[in-house]
Amino acid sequence: MTSRRPTTPTLGTASHRPAASLAGGARGVEVYTRVSLYLFAPMEGFFYLYVAGALAQSRDPLPSAIALGVLVVAGLVHIGLAFATVHVGFDRPLMMRSRLHPVVIALLVVTAVVVVLAVVVLPGVPDDGGWDARSLMVGVCGAATCGALAIGFPFRRLATVGLAVPAIVLVVWILDGAFSGGAVAAAAFLYLATMFWAGTVRISMWIVEVVRELEAAREVAGRLAVAEERLRISRDLHDVVGRALSAVAVKSDLSAALARRGDPRAADEMDDVRTLAQESLREVRGVVAGYRSTDLATELAGARSVLRAAGIAVRVVGEVPPLATSQQEALAWVVREAVTNVVRHSRAAECRLDLDDDGTATVLRITNDGVVAGRDEGDPGGPGGTGLAGLRERLVAVGGTLDAAADGDRFTVVARVPTSSGATT
Repeated sequence: MTSRRPTTPTLGTASHRPAASLAGGARGVEVYTRVSLYLFAPMEGFFYLYVAGALAQSRDPLPSAIALGVLVVAGLVHIGLAFATVHVGFDRPLMMRSRLHPVVIALLVVTAVVVVLAVVVLPGVPDDGGWDARSLMVGVCGAATCGALAIGFPFRRLATVGLAVPAIVLVVWILDGAFSGGAVAAAAFLYLATMFWAGTVRISMWIVEVVRELEAAREVAGRLAVAEERLRISRDLHDVVGRALSAVAVKSDLSAALARRGDPRAADEMDDVRTLAQESLREVRGVVAGYRSTDLATELAGARSVLRAAGIAVRVVGEVPPLATSQQEALAWVVREAVTNVVRHSRAAECRLDLDDDGTATVLRITNDGVVAGRDEGDPGGPGGTGLAGLRERLVAVGGTLDAAADGDRFTVVARVPTSSGATT
């Protein structure tokens, strides 16, 4: 199985995985990044204050209140669409089959409207060659647009699209007859600011995509661990039963042929079939008994291996105490069932197994941090699951108890067996 690097969507392709409730630190990374990127969109309004400052210092006549009002409304609409683009792009691709998402089209249209209004409504380049409101408006709007699109498009595409910002600024200065080295410097600064904005968003989204790929790999590892165990069981059963069943089939055919001819040897062949069937049954029972028989130390080692294979950090604390065989088997079943539930039904990032002796009982505590919100009580991994009910019955049979409880995103199973019930060393 070859590894695959996290990819970013290009024009015409998409590789986003829908946002999921990821486990442990992964969920924290996604939530933190989402909130941070949501806050990026309103920052556009803050930078428009520089436009207002440049407008206030301009010596040219101010535009009419209606014209300024239209420009302000267009700017607010642009902020809202930039926020919507980030929200949509975080969970879904912004382009599918060479078709842009409607929110992207709306963002690009409003961006064009804001730029045109800024060029038409706002005053030109001041005589002293300082910053003009038009250039700042174009730069802020363009940077915000590229930043919003960075949520779903690769940086190299944005670097090309972002060239429109310095190009428009230079054209504005040329039309005003104020082209100079200052114009080039201003255009270069605005382009770098645009790329910084887009690059910050792109890097943040790349981190989320890597985390999502790691989470997907962890889920695949868990499924592979389960599949490997199933293959092992099927292989053992095939080896034990296959030969005997083949012999039964051959002898049954022979017996049927002899019976049709009235040959008394048919009865002997059927006796052999019965013997083979009985031996096969004993062998199958032996195999099943081997799977059912459990040893606490072996189960702890197996739990460590399965959890690590599933990408879950695991820690086993304590030593296996001297216990009666029945008590060891009961605790081993707790380990097996609880670990299976962690791998199959939770989104745990870590799991801890503690063995302790409080003087009157041996205590096994299994804790994981992968509780899935909304799980009902009947789930196998929940407190009322049928698997845990079966474990309670096993522990009651050896004088023990079982408790299970969820606390936030942590789920704990606590099993106790008395240490004075015929323990063997």
